Amino acid sequence: MNTFTKVHVPLGPDAYEIIIGGAILKGLDKLYAADSGSRAALITSDNIAPLHAATVREALRSGGWDVELFVVPDGEAAKDLTVAGDLCRRLAQSGCDRGAVIFALGGGVIGDLAGFVAAIYLRGIAFVQLPTTLLAQADASVGGKVAVDLPEGKNLIGVFHQPAAVFIDTSVLGTLPDRYLRSGMAEVIKHAAIADEELFSFIEDNIELIYARDPEILQHLLARNCQIKVDVVTRDPRDTGVRSLLNLGHTIGHAVEAGAHWAIHHGEAVAIGMVAETRLAVELGICGEHDLKRLEELLATAGLRADTSEVNTTLAVAALRRDKKIANRALRLPLMTRIGKAELFESMDIAQLEVALLNAV
Repeated sequence: MNTFTKVHVPLGPDAYEIIIGGAILKGLDKLYAADSGSRAALITSDNIAPLHAATVREALRSGGWDVELFVVPDGEAAKDLTVAGDLCRRLAQSGCDRGAVIFALGGGVIGDLAGFVAAIYLRGIAFVQLPTTLLAQADASVGGKVAVDLPEGKNLIGVFHQPAAVFIDTSVLGTLPDRYLRSGMAEVIKHAAIADEELFSFIEDNIELIYARDPEILQHLLARNCQIKVDVVTRDPRDTGVRSLLNLGHTIGHAVEAGAHWAIHHGEAVAIGMVAETRLAVELGICGEHDLKRLEELLATAGLRADTSEVNTTLAVAALRRDKKIANRALRLPLMTRIGKAELFESMDIAQLEVALLNAV
């Protein structure tokens, strides 16, 4: 019998549970049963559907759900207003009402897209996260941020819409390509870097077992990651203050992604951003050189070295200047002060970040 770990997200009327363990998707009928006749819209991507959609549909049907499958193309391009609008139309045509539940089966793109659709369809219906990548399991599926992109940048149209539940099945990581697993480790390392030196040391000591997909190691790793994010999110559910700590590496990372036309994966770009921003912290006397070296060494051991030769620096700088956190040429930037601790620095000059970005690529 599988042993699950539960992490409670205490958000008042929006509270929910994160359930972590092996073979969870097969057991959804017992973990999330439906009221009689309840409609379920299973949204997934064309690369995930052949791997896991049948398992989830069967489990949901066994749990009493009337399930319809909606498949969208794989990749960041699916996070688009046109795709979201098409899904809303298909939901309406299928007869989904306010009692329907959307199940988001996939990585961060699917979670963002399906959650955004759930937030806007009929002014908001419930959705459940079924993340299938390490990045989504450790980070993107928790917290209620959902969005789609514009050509001008990532996540520029979005809302806060908390999931009704998050089910993290560690066994699905067995089908995850190695590059995606490494990419997800960037967010895992980020959580440790900002909040938990003990977790950072655990990753240093167990990186081989993590990449071997050891189930007990993964369950512990994900439970601690989710708890870190929950602790931050519940203090700042609308992202007006301390939640910005979770953006370590993301300001420069998002610019790198845009400059590479998304050829560099999100986690790879975040790793570049974490090093660049921490190097800036060292230059400003905020962080010690030893902590920067330790971060660099773990990211390198984790295989998070991306080829930046194809990054268009003009596009990257333009994306940085459009960062949604900027006000009056400055932004609030999280910087690591030591392994396991980060602080927010107000009114960081965007020009300093441009130099850090150009030095990184």
